[in-house]
Amino acid sequence: MKFVIESPKTSVANFFRRAGYVFQKQNDGEMAFVRKLTDQPFPRFHLFVRIVDYKFQVNFHIDHKATSYDGTSAHSGEYDKDNELLKAEAGRLMSL
Repeated sequence: MKFVIESPKTSVANFFRRAGYVFQKQNDGEMAFVRKLTDQPFPRFHLFVRIVDYKFQVNFHIDHKATSYDGTSAHSGEYDKDNELLKAEAGRLMSL
């Protein structure tokens, strides 16, 4: 699911840290953050953020479990824009 945060009042790291996310990595101008949904490592929200024209372009999904095979990044995830949990989280983030 993708959405844009139009007028952020702080840096990417501060914005998502205040929203409960933990920085994971940065690669090619894109930052990754995660937020656990339970006290277990999975499921979790996993989002990627790029800054374009002073806006945060967010692409995120739910990871249901860790990668299944060594050397791959494939895992069970929920990407559907009609997912109620994803829509609620996108709404929460856009209202901050």
